[in-house]
Order: sequence, then structure tokens, then C-alpha cells
Amino acid sequence: MILNKLYKNLIITKPKFTLSILLILLLTFGYYSKNFQLDASSDTLLLENDPDLKYLREVNNNYGTKDFLVLTYSHFPNEDYNFKSENTIKNIGLLKNSLENLSWVDSVITILDVPLLKNNDDPLSERIRNYKTLSSNDVDLERGFDEIIDSPIYKNFVISEDGETSGILVYIKPDLKLAEFVKTKNDFLDRKSKGLLTANENNKYKAFLKEYDLYKKAFNKQNHQNINEIREIIEVHPPPGKFKRSNSDIYPVIHLGGIPMIADDMMTFIKNDIVVFGGGVFLFIVFTLWFVFRSFLWVLVPLLSCFFCSFNYDWFFGFSGVESNSYIIKFYCINVNLNNGNEYSYECEIFAI
Repeated sequence: MILNKLYKNLIITKPKFTLSILLILLLTFGYYSKNFQLDASSDTLLLENDPDLKYLREVNNNYGTKDFLVLTYSHFPNEDYNFKSENTIKNIGLLKNSLENLSWVDSVITILDVPLLKNNDDPLSERIRNYKTLSSNDVDLERGFDEIIDSPIYKNFVISEDGETSGILVYIKPDLKLAEFVKTKNDFLDRKSKGLLTANENNKYKAFLKEYDLYKKAFNKQNHQNINEIREIIEVHPPPGKFKRSNSDIYPVIHLGGIPMIADDMMTFIKNDIVVFGGGVFLFIVFTLWFVFRSFLWVLVPLLSCFFCSFNYDWFFGFSGVESNSYIIKFYCINVNLNNGNEYSYECEIFAI
């Protein structure tokens, strides 16, 4: 009762003073909300010093690894355009050359690079020393394809069991600067978790994080551009036996996958979802408030309250420097505000005086 009475005397009965304070806070929060950012990388999706992530990075440091994209190539379901066809082999070679010409691609591995050891009757040592591939000039395509699809090593890895789809690995050139940034950050986090971080090192860590975030944004932007470039190649890649793709061409069917693509698409989907879902929620709220209260004022005040509360979250993440990967929190805030409809009704009456 005491808090309720205090709330009425200090807040409800002094609308101009209350609005002035809220406006000042809104302008103050607005300055820091410009730093609000979304990120769906491992830095925000995983806990700091996550043991599994730490183990993965140790394995990568010991044995080395590269980021890669995966393409699946499905040929035309016809005897003249399967993986035994010279036109299909040339078409895969054309796609491989197009991918290798991208400046950020390190290497491309296709079914054309698979060594064939049963393609002739030469001694085994000779076949190992001078092995053939499906792209070799004197290769027996029929015999080579049968060797690949019957191999327990290649089947369902290089080529599907039905022999209609093949995989293509596109290795990305490593970013040595980013790798160094990640190593430095992990060293800081390791010392921080053990309580060994001094005050001076803590200040260096904060300064390092700003530099790290700037470089990571540039890296994510470049990754987005890389994904778009490879999708353009897939979109215009011609079918076997042709030099240009037409709108009526269906095959080859090429799909893109891989962790870099998933990370980029996730961010794109989140940003688009904010616009679509946010607009839908806004219209739903406006319609609901108007249907219930039948008053412009009682529609405006709850919306302003929702906006102010949502702005607080932007300010918090922007001021603290924490990257948010859960924008649902903001809409949860809207639901909480809407559930206080009776309180809005009372406040609106006070403000209307």
C-alpha cells in the first residue's frame, strides 16, 4: 500500500514531470543505442571458455583446419548426361574453374580429383605412381565411375549411393589476422577465468575487444559478399553441353551449404525477421488496443511505453558492448506491457486530465 501510494503521488499525479524525466532518459539512452548490434557467431552463441569449443580449438591448432563450403551437384537424369558422360565431366570442370577463380577460394575438390586405381591393368605400383582421374584424357569413364560408386571410401561421401549427386568442397583461404585475434582473445579469457588478469591487462583486454569487434564486422561483411559471389556462379552455371543457362534449364541442380553460409544466412534471416515480425506485432498491437479502448490516447500511451522499454534494451546492449543474438527479449517486453492493460487504463485517465 505504501509503495502504491508513493507511486501515485510521485508518478501518476505529476504527468508533466514524469514525461520530462522519461524524455531525458530516452534521449540519453538513444545516444548509446546506436552501438546496438546483432551477432550469431560462436562468440555469442557459446559461453565464454566453453569446454567443447576449447577442445575443438585445441584440435584445430594441433592438426590444422580450413573453413569450407559444400556444393552438391545433381546431373540430368539421362544416360547422355550422367557422371559417365564426357559433357557432364567437362561441365563439372567448368564449375570448378569458375570457383577457383574467386580470389578468396584456396582450393576446390570435386569428383574429378578422385584417384582411380582400377582404370587399367598396369602393375599396382605403376597405377599408384601415375594414377588417373575422371578428367584424364585416356580414362575409361565407365570403369572409373564404377570404381568410385562401388568404393566403400567414396560412396556416400564423394558421390551418392544412387550415383546421381556428387559433392564439391570449396576450401576458403584462412584469415591469419582473424586467427591471431581469436588466439589473443582466448588467452585473455583463459587468464581471466583463472583470476590471473591484472588491472593493466584488463584495460588492454577492453581495448583489444574494440579492435577485435571492428575487424570481425569487416570479416562478416566480406563473408556475406563471398556467399553472394558463389551463389551468382551457381545461378548462371550452364547445363552440360551448353555455354549459357536459359530460364527453361533445370539441371544441373546445385545446392550450397557449409558453416560460413549458415552463419551468414542466420544473420540475414534474423534481420529480415525483425522487420517482418516487428511490423506484424506493431499492427497487431495497434488493432488490439483500438478494439479494446476505442481511444487514440489509449493506443498511443501503451505504444510509447513499449517503445521506451524496447529502447532500454538497445541502450543496455549498446552501452555494455554486449552483442545480442536474442531480439525476442524485446518483444517479450511488449507482451509484459500489454498484460498490464488495467494499469494503462488508469494511467491514461490521469494523463487525460
